Amino acid sequence: MWPDVAQAKQEKRYELVLCGQDVNELIEKAKGQLDPSVYDLTQLNLLKVTNSSLTTLTPDLARLTNLINLVLQNNKLDALPDVTVNLEKLKFLDVSGNSLTSLPFGLGQLNALTTLNVTGNQLSTFPSLEGCVNLLIVDVSHNQLTEFPDVCYPALAHLSEVRLANNKVGQVPVGVVDLPSLKLLDAAHNDIKAVPGELADCLKLKDLSLKGNPLSDRRFKKLVEAERSLPRQVLDYIRQHCPRSSGQEGKGKKGKGKKNKSREEEEVDVLCKEMKVLGLAEMEGVPSVVVTAAVKEVRPYMVCCVLHHLDLSNDLFKRFITLQTKLHDGICEKRMGATIATHDLAKVQGPLSYTVHGPREMRILPLGKSKEVSALELYRTLQREAEAQRKQQKRNVAGLHRFLHMVESWQQWPCLEDAQGKIISLPPITNSDCTKITQDTTSVLLEVTSSSSLSKAKEVADAVLLIVLQNGLSSRTTEGGMASLTVQQVRVVDADGGLRVLYPSHTDLTFQEERISVMMPGK
Repeated sequence: MWPDVAQAKQEKRYELVLCGQDVNELIEKAKGQLDPSVYDLTQLNLLKVTNSSLTTLTPDLARLTNLINLVLQNNKLDALPDVTVNLEKLKFLDVSGNSLTSLPFGLGQLNALTTLNVTGNQLSTFPSLEGCVNLLIVDVSHNQLTEFPDVCYPALAHLSEVRLANNKVGQVPVGVVDLPSLKLLDAAHNDIKAVPGELADCLKLKDLSLKGNPLSDRRFKKLVEAERSLPRQVLDYIRQHCPRSSGQEGKGKKGKGKKNKSREEEEVDVLCKEMKVLGLAEMEGVPSVVVTAAVKEVRPYMVCCVLHHLDLSNDLFKRFITLQTKLHDGICEKRMGATIATHDLAKVQGPLSYTVHGPREMRILPLGKSKEVSALELYRTLQREAEAQRKQQKRNVAGLHRFLHMVESWQQWPCLEDAQGKIISLPPITNSDCTKITQDTTSVLLEVTSSSSLSKAKEVADAVLLIVLQNGLSSRTTEGGMASLTVQQVRVVDADGGLRVLYPSHTDLTFQEERISVMMPGK
């Protein structure tokens, strides 16, 4: 038994570090393997073997069931045993500086894993990490990958750093927007010629490197290569100039190509010809929305706009409410994907603040009620009503009661406040009776929030504009008798004034094609 191993066994150590010339000589004598007694130390939390001639780990590795940290830097490993995926407690895996050409297929089963470092190997393929729901950092730099690592899943809600510099990756997938916590993306020195506009929707992304890529847009390439360029400048350019990949799916590492247009989609194109988008300065009384930092941890994505010259008289009002309900059940995925709120613009006092408060402290006048209550009181009332419905009807409840589970895990609840601090919206449950729309409403502030992605919020906002056109809910028509919708942009900004989203922009309204004449500001 090797001296270090014997000492660890005798003292019942939880950590074993094997490095140095003496250890390397022992590994060489063992033909590139560890002392078999290492695998008897089942109490180990940390196993670290570095700068050695280690070439092989045996399947006995699976016996180290308490491993939390496995560090195998700068060895000569050409493979990891498949049993690595059985180390259920493993949080930190560092196999950088080896000769690995592949990783175990089931690596994504390690749901406790927080850090994966495989930089400096010969990897040409990469397994899906969809099941690594606690993943924080992935580093695949200096390998031979031709595709973006397979990490673009909403389930990876904590993933904040993706490093893939010095590979041969050809594109950044649209699905990167599904990573709500992404703060750093290093894609330098790859084969990327263009990036999707959706990349700018990664709201927490603060550190972006695209240097050393053969970008086809010369102005963009000059910007990313400039020493003094800031990530915000790069993201602003992407937002304004990089096309969005409409018609492609952003899940995983592969997307689907555009499909041929259906008759329904062609009808949409015609409808969108009648849409006029006003800039910020073209009409007065449109509030901006300031997003506080705290709300980003709960329900971070919001888009807003104003719909002018609506006709909600008589039965049209009921139709609009019914259509909104159908959107909540459909494209909004029963409010799990996004939530729609509509406000009478004449009753809104801006600027608005999208923030969070404790449910005990915040007070709201719920739709259809005459008394202001705390959010917690509203929640408990709806809970009691839901329980009464279940007992009486012996079936699942309807209405707002279906959405209570969405806020149960939140200590702070998101809300939209007006200039006086009055709460006018409590997504995803309800909005306030103070700003409710009526049959007399002609200008509506549309608010869409989402926990999943900004692209989802925009998709839902697009759908609302579309149903207004399709159902003749505008008081204005064209010479040909078609509905003519006037939409005004609304800015959503950070507390420091940095632009988060301006909707709708040139790249929104993704159901339209270039031939559609939408009157944008400055055109």
